[in-house]
Amino acid sequence: MLVRLGSEDIRVVMRDVGSLIKWSSTLFAIPFLAGLWFHEAVFVLLVYALVSAFSFVLGLSLKRAFDTNAETDLKHAFMIVAIIWLVFTAISAIPFSLIMGMGFVDSFFETMSAITTTGISIMAPFIDSAPKSLILWRSFISWMGGIGIIVLGMMGIFTTYTKSAKLMVAEGRESTVRPNFRNTAKEIWIIYIFLTAFCVGLLLLAGLDLFQAINYGMSAISTTGMDSSSAGLIGANVWVVLAMVATMLIGATSFSLHYLFLRKRDYMAYLRDNEFKAMISVLVISVLLVLPKMIAFYPIASNALQVALFHNTSALTGGGFYTVSIGEFSRWGDFSIMVLLGLMVIGASSNSTGGGIKVSRAMIFVKSIYWRIKELILPKDSFFQKKFDGKLIENRQVREVNQFILLYLVLIAAGVFVLTLEGAGFEESLFSVVSAQGNVGLQEQLVDITMPLASKIMLIFNMWVGRLEIIPLLSAIGFALSFKKT
Repeated sequence: MLVRLGSEDIRVVMRDVGSLIKWSSTLFAIPFLAGLWFHEAVFVLLVYALVSAFSFVLGLSLKRAFDTNAETDLKHAFMIVAIIWLVFTAISAIPFSLIMGMGFVDSFFETMSAITTTGISIMAPFIDSAPKSLILWRSFISWMGGIGIIVLGMMGIFTTYTKSAKLMVAEGRESTVRPNFRNTAKEIWIIYIFLTAFCVGLLLLAGLDLFQAINYGMSAISTTGMDSSSAGLIGANVWVVLAMVATMLIGATSFSLHYLFLRKRDYMAYLRDNEFKAMISVLVISVLLVLPKMIAFYPIASNALQVALFHNTSALTGGGFYTVSIGEFSRWGDFSIMVLLGLMVIGASSNSTGGGIKVSRAMIFVKSIYWRIKELILPKDSFFQKKFDGKLIENRQVREVNQFILLYLVLIAAGVFVLTLEGAGFEESLFSVVSAQGNVGLQEQLVDITMPLASKIMLIFNMWVGRLEIIPLLSAIGFALSFKKT
C-alpha cells in the first residue's frame, strides 16, 4: 500500500526541522569560544554570534509556525534527515563565506564535505590564512556528522541490510522504533567522546601539538580527512602515522562493537564479528597487493609498508588523509589507484562513521553470487538456507542489497558523466566521484576552487547522497511526490 503524505505530515517534518535548527544554534558557541581563546578579530566573533542568532530565530520560527502534537514517524524521519542535512550545511557555510570571502557555493561545498565526513577540501591552498576558530569549526562539524550517521543507523533509517540495529538486538529490542532509544543514544555519545579523547591522547603522545591533536583526532575518528594546515601530515613520523591508522580504524568499526566491548565488557566482540574480520582482511590483502608497487617508489621496505598501510587504511575507512603530496600520489600508477578505488567503494563497517557501500553489503553481494550459482546447479526443487553473520537472510534482503549497490554505481556514473562533460579526464573524474560518494576525501589534482560550477554541484550531490546512503533520500523524494492536500 502506498504511503502518502498529507498537510499534517508536512507540519510534523517542518516542526522537527525547526527544532533541530534551533538547537543547532548552540553549536556556534564552539568556534566563538575558540575565537576568544585565540584572541581573534571582533569581526570573526561577531560572525559566529550572528549566525547562531539567525539559526535560533529560523528554527524557533519554523517550530512555532508548524506546531502540531502529531508524533514523528519513520516516514517523517526520512524527509527530516534529507532536509536538515541541507539546511544545517547552508547555515554552517555562512562563516566560511563571510570570514574567508569564499563564494557561497564554494563555502557550501567545503561545509558539505565536512558534515558528510568526506574531507575533500577546496580551501586547502589558503587554509593557513584561516582563523584557527574556523579550522576548529570545520573539524567540529565533521565530528558531529560522524556521530550523526551512527545515531541515524540506530534509528533504522537505512532500510537495506546494514546490521544497523545490532546494538539494539544486543539489548533485546529489535523493533524499528525502540522504546529506550534516548538512553542508547546517550551511551553512544559517551563512547564517541571517550574514543575521541583516547585518540587525541594518542596523537599528543605521537608528537602533535594540542591544536593539531584535537583537529586530527576529531577528523580521523569521524573518518573525514580534513587537514588543519597546508602541510597536512606530509612527512609525519611513524608514531603519528600509526596513531592515525588506529584512529581511522576505530571510527570505521561498528559502534555496536565498541558498545559491547566498552559497556558490556564483551572482550571477544571484535574477534567474533564477521564484518570486522572481513574489513581487516580486505585491508591486509590490499596492502600486500600494492606493496611491490610501493617498494618501486620507496626502496626502503619499512617506508613502503608505512605508505601502503596508511593510504589503504585511509581509502577503506573513508579517512581520506595523505602522508605524501597529491602530485606524488597521482604517480603511483593505475594498479595502485585501482586498488584504492575498490577500497573506497567497499568502505567501512556498518553503523560506523565511514562511508562506501559498507563491508556487510559487499559480503552479502559476494555471497549472493555463490547462492545463485548453487541454485543453478542444484535440482530445481532443492532448498538451502542462506545465512549471513549466523542469521538467515531472506531473498528480499538480498534483492535490497543488490539494488542498493546498483543505484550506488548508477549515481557514480552520473557524477563521472557530469565531470567529464565539463572537460575533466575520465580517470580523474572517476576517482573524484568515487571518493566523494564514498565520503572518503582522497583526491587527485582535479578538485579545487576553479572547478566548473556544475562539477562542484555534482560532487556536493554525490557527497550528500553517499552520506544518506541513497534509500532515505529516495524515500523522502517518494513521500514528497505522494503529497496530498488534506
